[in-house]
Amino acid sequence: MPKTLKEAYAPYFTVGAAVSAWWLDEAAEVIAANFDTVTCENEMKYLNIHPHGYPAPEDVNKFNRGDLDFRPEITDRESLVHPSLVVDTSGADKIAGFARENGLKIRGHNLAWHASYPWGVFEQLSPSELRSNLDEHFKFMAEKYGDCYCWDVVNEALNDRREGDDLRHNVFREKLGDDYLFELHGMARKYFPDSELCLNDYSEFRPDKRDRIIRTAMALKERDLVDVIGLQCHTNINVLKYGFDGIRRSMDMYVKTGLRLHITEMDVSCVDWHEGPKEITSEMISDVAEVYERYFEIFKEYSEYIENVTLWGVSNKHSWLNHMGPHECRGKNKPLLFDDNYGATESYRRLLANA
Repeated sequence: MPKTLKEAYAPYFTVGAAVSAWWLDEAAEVIAANFDTVTCENEMKYLNIHPHGYPAPEDVNKFNRGDLDFRPEITDRESLVHPSLVVDTSGADKIAGFARENGLKIRGHNLAWHASYPWGVFEQLSPSELRSNLDEHFKFMAEKYGDCYCWDVVNEALNDRREGDDLRHNVFREKLGDDYLFELHGMARKYFPDSELCLNDYSEFRPDKRDRIIRTAMALKERDLVDVIGLQCHTNINVLKYGFDGIRRSMDMYVKTGLRLHITEMDVSCVDWHEGPKEITSEMISDVAEVYERYFEIFKEYSEYIENVTLWGVSNKHSWLNHMGPHECRGKNKPLLFDDNYGATESYRRLLANA
């Protein structure tokens, strides 16, 4: 039996992990042994590269949905138009340096995201000011991290509501118009000519969202502005109730686009956020392993088209899901392949046994 995850799945696709600089050192040995690629969990996002002092709204989610008008007074417009004036790349540099030293490829995440800009501030910029900001930021990232083999260009650009049109209503669309996605993917193609460009989104197997992703990807493909569809694959154990036929149908449809596929942010929650609080049991944790096993079986079936499968984290100790969902479950979720001490979980053992 193969000894590590990347050895086990080398015949099928590369495997990766999202990594944070603050816990990289304690996870370094496990990452180098088990993964081919790394993604910065947060360190390459705009707010981490260009920190600022503007406050956040009391309800960030409400603001991001467009249900809250929040506009702080702008005090340093020059640094907003020219983001290279305020820079902190220490976290991203640490992760990128680790990857280069260990022969790991880097997935760039991300160049633009509506949830990683000064809240209520970019809404006050003119279209030309926002274009200047984006162009300078993309250029800066290319100079620092041009060796990223793939970039998530505009993260989560698709409308997540069941009603409405394909694109999310965000600051880019508000200021630059309905064709902004073509504009920003074109900017990425200009500054990252040797990198794959990825359209990355979630709820990728929900039929209405899947169809939006495919329509948008095909429109970008017609202009040679995308190479990869990124399927985030944040899921939970309830998928076992509903079966996997719908996932296979969706995969068949993604394959027909002719674009490469990446699984970009996979983890498996013990609970569904929408079902309310419940105690996490050993049976639920075992179900996590079952979900991983079933998903990876599907990934192997489509390995001719899947280039990379990335897990959103390494250890359960540091999963973002520790802070999400019902309060009674926070800190108790087991969504990843390694435990708090970086020992192999049942999920990890099953993936190795069934490679």
